[in-house]
Amino acid sequence: MPYTLTRLPNHTVEITAQLPATTVDEERQKVIHSYRRHARIPGFRPGKAPESAVRARFADEIRAELREQLAETAWREVLDGEDNLQPLTQPTIEVADLDDAGGFQMTAKLEVRPQLELPELEGFQLPEVDIDPTDAEIHEELDRLREQQAAWEPVDDDARAEDGMLVEADLHGEMEGSDGEPYTEEGARFVLGTEGVPAEVNEALQGAAAGDERTAERRFPDDDDNPDRAGKTVTYRVVVKSLKRKVLPELDDEFAKTVGLDSFDELTDRVREAVRRRKVAQRREDWRRAVLDHLEANADVNELPSSLVQSAVHEDLNRFAYSLAMRGVSPESEDINWQEMAARFEPGARKRVLDNLVLEQLARTWEISVPEAEVDAYVTGEARQLGVPPGEHKANLAKEDRLGQIRHAARMSATVDELIRRAGGEVE
Repeated sequence: MPYTLTRLPNHTVEITAQLPATTVDEERQKVIHSYRRHARIPGFRPGKAPESAVRARFADEIRAELREQLAETAWREVLDGEDNLQPLTQPTIEVADLDDAGGFQMTAKLEVRPQLELPELEGFQLPEVDIDPTDAEIHEELDRLREQQAAWEPVDDDARAEDGMLVEADLHGEMEGSDGEPYTEEGARFVLGTEGVPAEVNEALQGAAAGDERTAERRFPDDDDNPDRAGKTVTYRVVVKSLKRKVLPELDDEFAKTVGLDSFDELTDRVREAVRRRKVAQRREDWRRAVLDHLEANADVNELPSSLVQSAVHEDLNRFAYSLAMRGVSPESEDINWQEMAARFEPGARKRVLDNLVLEQLARTWEISVPEAEVDAYVTGEARQLGVPPGEHKANLAKEDRLGQIRHAARMSATVDELIRRAGGEVE
């Protein structure tokens, strides 16, 4: 079958194909035979109507199905003849007509996976990344553990509230212009000076003692994410019930025993190894980014398949909508400009698409495969966390089409490891 491929911008291909009259006649007879077997025409038993009656009764339907079948036949032959053609979308049929000679002509467009021209790794050097934990990093991690094991003890009667203290209070809040019930929370607990405490409340409570009542006003910005409170002022009335001060444990053998270890030296060794593992993981990400930037140096992120870019932007918008819902903001709010948000997400989405295209191309070139045992191990770990049998969890993942996503993610991770090794790095 003669056909031509024309490369268009953004990795779109236009296909023009012709089928001879003999092929058209064969397909037409198949379509007519199918209609004849099932056609119900007055005066004839089902399946016994003559071909001429069937053609007359279902002329439009036969013509439409014939064009559809011929277009599918032509498309299949193009795919069989083009080993390197990797479609990303189904073809959009623009022309599908019978010609005067009884043949069939088709013109279609589709997006295809680009074949990127990647530079060699020869001469490329991975950046130096130190993975040995410093004393400061170890101390920072130990301090974090101390914070987790901290105790809150009541302050002296003459103590006054200051940043770092735990306040237990009854909160009452009233929004201006609101017809709803005032906000009330009894026994609220919060630490002064931390991010979650409104600055106005934090300032009002400085120097307060148990039993004191303080008032604070907070005005929300005009462009607040929640339109119900944007530009409005809320008045807080805070009744302090108690104050507590944080007491950190000493870093010694007794502290180590509280986290299940025998000595402070053993704890320090564990912390050092944990910090090192974290730095190794960060080094892998730094190397991944560096080598991908090298490979993508000549690629244009503005010339990528539109379907992949739009899909990536859609994923980002879905995550943003979910984050809004978690903050109590309806994604249906008229104050959210989704076109503006899509434009904001697009540069990052394009970079992510390009990364995936590079890694997928390398995975094919290097014939990277992921043993099914690794996938099963991942699924088993997830199943254990969820408390369900591994076989049942794997079946559910397959049903939700997530099993393929897990395999793809594992293959991309294995490709990154191989890329780092070929660039002269080590993978732990």
